Amino acid sequence: MVCYSRLVKFTSLISTIFIYSILIHPILIRASNTAYYWNIEEVGIPDAWQYTQGSSDIIIAIIDSGIDFTHPDLENSMWENPGEIPNNGWDDDNNGYIDDYIGWDFLNNDNIPSPPPPPASGSKHGTFIAGLIAGDDDDDIFVGVAPQVKIMSLRFLRPDLSFFVSDWPKLVNAINYAVENGAKIINLSLQANGVPPIEVYNAIRDAYQAGVIIVSVTGNRGSGSQLLTYPGNYSEVIAVSSTTINQEIANTSLPGEENEICAPGDNVYSISGYTTSVVLGSGTSYAAPLVSGAIALMLSLHLNLTNEEIRMILHETCIDLGSEGKDPESGYGLLNITSALERVVLDFNISSSSVYPTIPSSDSAPDDSSVSNIFILTVAYCILIGIFIIFVRTYRKNP
Repeated sequence: MVCYSRLVKFTSLISTIFIYSILIHPILIRASNTAYYWNIEEVGIPDAWQYTQGSSDIIIAIIDSGIDFTHPDLENSMWENPGEIPNNGWDDDNNGYIDDYIGWDFLNNDNIPSPPPPPASGSKHGTFIAGLIAGDDDDDIFVGVAPQVKIMSLRFLRPDLSFFVSDWPKLVNAINYAVENGAKIINLSLQANGVPPIEVYNAIRDAYQAGVIIVSVTGNRGSGSQLLTYPGNYSEVIAVSSTTINQEIANTSLPGEENEICAPGDNVYSISGYTTSVVLGSGTSYAAPLVSGAIALMLSLHLNLTNEEIRMILHETCIDLGSEGKDPESGYGLLNITSALERVVLDFNISSSSVYPTIPSSDSAPDDSSVSNIFILTVAYCILIGIFIIFVRTYRKNP
């Protein structure tokens, strides 16, 4: 009878532990995923989503290595050319590009702006950047800064993420394409140590004068340069340096007088091309997209913001790092999206009816409470395991 009683208790304990394991498991997964969000939380997400998650009217052109739009977190973010009928072999909108319904591959001159398959290093770069800007967290794994905006893929970089002098005209054509097809923001996570030809500057200047804001990088050490690179070195371009999780300038980030703002880019996570996994990356390439996404949110609240107004708001709302005021390492300071959106609302008298055009779903917003929840439940789980171990040892001594 004693053995039977102990067996019943033993079975009951096992069942309890099993049930708790089922309940705790998804929270364990959720808590581990919060590490993926440290960079966007650092710049004010999800608090900024009280105002907006972005608007589908805002198009961001990513001139890079191509974007894998088959990834589930980017399926809803893909820009589609409204003037083009897919795969009919005609240039329906007469823009010089046949069947350019989701962008254009300026490297190979075709209508498939997708990245090369692995193991090419370029298979993830453009998709990684697109995820940071507009990743849609349908699978509860990853989310970008502005998940409701649209992404235009313009492939320019070679499979090893390089480009040659002979490629400069392709970059000019990509910039012009973005402007002509309605992009409000161009993200250029690329760098050249030398000064580009005048045609590149002219394209950037013309884009800026047309009201398109261009975000690029200060550049990374190890590239042969010791100072901020081009196109970030143009005054028309917002140059972004990279910070660490400790709000320090990453040691790979180049300084320069044109450095305008900094954002997290060291050991950050995003999605990768041709896989559903979340991967780790470091570099100024991954800091610039946060600024592009922030500007997209600002424009989602007030579409008529000028480039000068956008830059002024970013400068005045960022968190000053390093020496007081603007400096070559961190620019005006660390991006603060929440404060920037607050300024847009206050300065332009935006009504409350338009302040909340999108409501973050429980799936898309990083859950700040999950860390505390997991701590409590993990303690409970450990207590149950301890009771189980004590019971087994006692039972072995006194069967």
